[in-house]
Amino acid sequence: MLPILMVFLIQGAAAYTNTLNNFGCKDRVTNYPEAGCAAWTPGSSTVDMMVAAWNNDLQAYDCSQVDPRFRRGTCCSDPFYLRYQKSVNVWKEHCREIDGSGIKP
Repeated sequence: MLPILMVFLIQGAAAYTNTLNNFGCKDRVTNYPEAGCAAWTPGSSTVDMMVAAWNNDLQAYDCSQVDPRFRRGTCCSDPFYLRYQKSVNVWKEHCREIDGSGIKP
């Protein structure tokens, strides 16, 4: 029985791969549990933020389901940082890439 359970656990983790259309932050990016989508233009000092859409089929967050400008997944420390426009410095300080690394605008 134990080997079968381990297979299901491993398959479940593998299906949750942290890509643009299949990502999560809670329990994956330490201290940054809030999933969002960012719209940033290179060279701009601001970034537009929104809460990531939930994909019921994948059971994960999905930035490909929102406004095409918001195609960059991000994990933030608090839901406050997923609302409206923020400075790039605030984004870098309070959010991370979906792989847990620092924001690289």
